[in-house]
Amino acid sequence: MRRLGFLMCLLCSVFTMAQQQIIKSKWVYTDDTGKLIYKQTKKGDRIADFSFAGYKGGGVTLPYIPAKLTVHPLGDNEDCTNHIQKAIDIVSELPQNAHGFRGAVLLAPGRYVCNGSLQIKADGVVLRGSGSDPSGSVIVMAGGKHTAIILNNKLHQRVGNRIGEISSGEACIKVIDKYIPAGAYKLTVDNVSRLSVGDNIEIRKPVTEKWIKFMKMDNLVRDGKAQTWIKAGKFLITERTIAAIDGNIITLTVPLIDCYDSNYTDDNTTIVVANNVGRLKQCGVENIRIESPAQAVNHSKALYYALRINGEDCWAKDINAMETMESIGIGGRRITLQQVNVIRKALHQGASKPAEFAPNGGQILLDRCSVEGDNIWFAALGAGQTGPIVFLNCTFKGNGRIEGHQRWSTGILLDNCSLPNGGIDFKNRGSMGSGHGWGTAWSVAWNCTAKSYVNQLPPGTYNWVIGSKGESTPLRRPFNQSGPTLPVGIFDSHNISVTPQSLYLAQLKERLGNTALQNIGYGLSEQNPIPKETDYIFQGGMQADASLRNRDFNAIHEYMRSLGWDYSEHPNISKHDHYQGIHCEVIFDRTLQQYVFNFINHANTEVLDSDRGRLLSDRQRNEMKSQTNYNWHKLNGNWNEWQRLEWKFRISKDFRPSTSFCHLHQLKAQEGNNGAPLITISTRCDKDGNNKRVQIIHTGDNKKSSKGVIIDNLPLSDFEEEWIQVETEMHYTHHGVFRIKLTRISDGKILVNQSFSDIDLWRKGATNIRNKFGIYRSLGRKMKSSSDRPDNGIKDENLQLADFKVYEAFTNFNPQPHD
Repeated sequence: MRRLGFLMCLLCSVFTMAQQQIIKSKWVYTDDTGKLIYKQTKKGDRIADFSFAGYKGGGVTLPYIPAKLTVHPLGDNEDCTNHIQKAIDIVSELPQNAHGFRGAVLLAPGRYVCNGSLQIKADGVVLRGSGSDPSGSVIVMAGGKHTAIILNNKLHQRVGNRIGEISSGEACIKVIDKYIPAGAYKLTVDNVSRLSVGDNIEIRKPVTEKWIKFMKMDNLVRDGKAQTWIKAGKFLITERTIAAIDGNIITLTVPLIDCYDSNYTDDNTTIVVANNVGRLKQCGVENIRIESPAQAVNHSKALYYALRINGEDCWAKDINAMETMESIGIGGRRITLQQVNVIRKALHQGASKPAEFAPNGGQILLDRCSVEGDNIWFAALGAGQTGPIVFLNCTFKGNGRIEGHQRWSTGILLDNCSLPNGGIDFKNRGSMGSGHGWGTAWSVAWNCTAKSYVNQLPPGTYNWVIGSKGESTPLRRPFNQSGPTLPVGIFDSHNISVTPQSLYLAQLKERLGNTALQNIGYGLSEQNPIPKETDYIFQGGMQADASLRNRDFNAIHEYMRSLGWDYSEHPNISKHDHYQGIHCEVIFDRTLQQYVFNFINHANTEVLDSDRGRLLSDRQRNEMKSQTNYNWHKLNGNWNEWQRLEWKFRISKDFRPSTSFCHLHQLKAQEGNNGAPLITISTRCDKDGNNKRVQIIHTGDNKKSSKGVIIDNLPLSDFEEEWIQVETEMHYTHHGVFRIKLTRISDGKILVNQSFSDIDLWRKGATNIRNKFGIYRSLGRKMKSSSDRPDNGIKDENLQLADFKVYEAFTNFNPQPHD
């Protein structure tokens, strides 16, 4: 019996674990076919489809726009504002291509002191830096009060979602539905004669005394003075586009977030055609670091703000804003912020707090963004904003909170967000501010983690906290402490995660398919299938250019950087090394009939190259490598990607390898366990200089997974004075694939063509596996003095390189550290 009891307990535990793995929300869940099912209220209200948030309405890859001009920093502390702005203005005058783009302005690496704002005012212009880390492109804010970067054409334009009024003379069309539920796509009007598919419209919901009283917002008082939530006679205005017209029924491209009840609108909801909005379109900011002096002041005294976007189909990605305040402000619609980070170390002063993200528009996606700081709003919405507004996989560190801040903002989705010491508030702010009242409705926290939630239930509407972890904090209305605790909103599967893991991604996949997820960096399976030839997409390439003849290493470095590589590991970078020597040059090759790179390593009685200035080293290095900032992930190997590299090399006659290592090519982790390279193409010889050979060497994540020399004894004589075409294919996982083919171009002889499966092609903690080319070789021992020389037989050598090409299949659009 005791054994039977143990088995029963074990079975119960297994059953409980299985249940926990497939917990589903009551409000949105998948049926047996994988289709999303939505629970509806008696009136038909439901959680809306949030997947329309983001650039181009969601599921569309942020475009890469080629640079037309490159800007370099001026001298120390010299104001670069006009210097950069002039380049932006020049590109702004270029004609737009078929997709509406003019071109990008590229900021070379360096620090750019700016005393004023950089402004993009023309459609189709991108401001791109060379990375958001300190070694990338840094905007150093100085001078008077200003915003670092502004995207706004400054034209008179409709402002989209808002609390507003009807202008005289506007042709209003009456909505005749008695009730339109939240989440609906359809509405009925009394006359469609002035409407067409594709029209941009404004749906205007009247704010009436009856509704204000129903919401219990008619009795706000602070310090003995009456406060106004929303003034009766105003309108809650929502911007939408017509997808279809059937009789008098209009179908919208994006669902309505709020409900429309004729009992509280005096049956006076209308629509107005609002074409020719006039917003800035197709503009972006990328790969930039913005640094402000520390601002330990109240936000009313702040001097420096990071970014303002007022546009349509615009984006910002890979932006680090350091010490700015009220950092990111967004208006317009269909905007993506991807990996935009705000870091505040200086403590904000005062009770009234700044909002570091203010997404005041429609169809806005904040994807993998973050804020770090205390005594702030991580994010807050203004009055009358309506979603979908989505925070996806965002992280917030500090004691701040996120909320619909005031006066009826609707349709926020917090999806898999982390606020370990902060909170999420869907609440009534009562008389706080100037009568903020109900801040938000029809909003969702899905599989989030927070210290606490204030989730309240506005009359006639819902707020949901689903699958989320953290404490529920019921509250009274502020400045009404003798009043009742306000009704608590929906807590579904509290403290237990639900499936699907991400609501936004599940909705996007159902609407547009898995490709849409991959377009924005999600949707990759654990093991991608073996790609077909047609699955591979060209990511970038490089060939030496005639303009680099007789140019120094700096010019070669800048040229390589513009194409995604760099030349930064060589003796010229340090005055403690062979600083005046030539280690890379561009020459014309008669065999290939093109210009090629010629790498030169020195080991003679007069000169001995070292390893980037390290005195008395045991090795020398002269290499180029792929860049690993966000803009150039596509040239690197990222988790679960398939990649093909193609390139050519030639070594000189009587090339003398080292007895230890002499690498011509490396695949090497940039982050995490980044010691020895994963793969090398190396040359080696015996101590007497004989048995000169080419080897392919593999080093996995640990000793057990390392295969060592996987190809050996390729005679070096087959390679000398010959151009070799290299073709490699990699699947970057711990159970990956590596294929290599080496072909001698002069006679087409295949020197090696081998494939290895279930090979460890990843490193724990890595994000990028970069590709490196050049001569990195051992000196045989550590040099004892500046006059000491190797005794392993090495001598001056050169390596010629040409025609780099990178292809990828099943691209990981959002590379992250992976174990």
